[in-house]
Amino acid sequence: MKNIPSFKIVGTFSKVLKKDGSLLFKPKFKDSDFLLDFDCLYHSGFGTKWHIASITKTGKGFMIRFTEVKTFKEAEFLVGEKFALPETEIFGRSQDLMIGESVYDRDGMISGRITAFTPTPTYSLAEIEKSDKSSELVPFTEKFFRFEKGKIVLIAEP
Repeated sequence: MKNIPSFKIVGTFSKVLKKDGSLLFKPKFKDSDFLLDFDCLYHSGFGTKWHIASITKTGKGFMIRFTEVKTFKEAEFLVGEKFALPETEIFGRSQDLMIGESVYDRDGMISGRITAFTPTPTYSLAEIEKSDKSSELVPFTEKFFRFEKGKIVLIAEP
């Protein structure tokens, strides 16, 4: 049996912007610039693939036009619809997506889970809640964290 990927909703279309079917896409995450790297999105309910003809970041989200949508009328059907991407393709690309994820030590044991990120002028601090409910702040940099096989690994203690 073929493996079916797990999808994560990344946003919702809120209105049609142009006669050519361009729509305003409201991302679910604050740090959503990773969307600019993709050439398709998937309808969250049906799993259907929609090819991105153009995508532009705007002050209110993204202006997206799909190859399959040619008119304002066709685009109206997508208003209010949620779209997603495979979790494996966006893992580690957004800090918002990592909140709630387990953090592992170098031996593969769970050392806690990420509960929040706090920005500093040069990097973010990951707040990690330990099993005893205590928490610690760790700079979210390559010196302290690494992504390995779909896991967030703490490679150095602060």
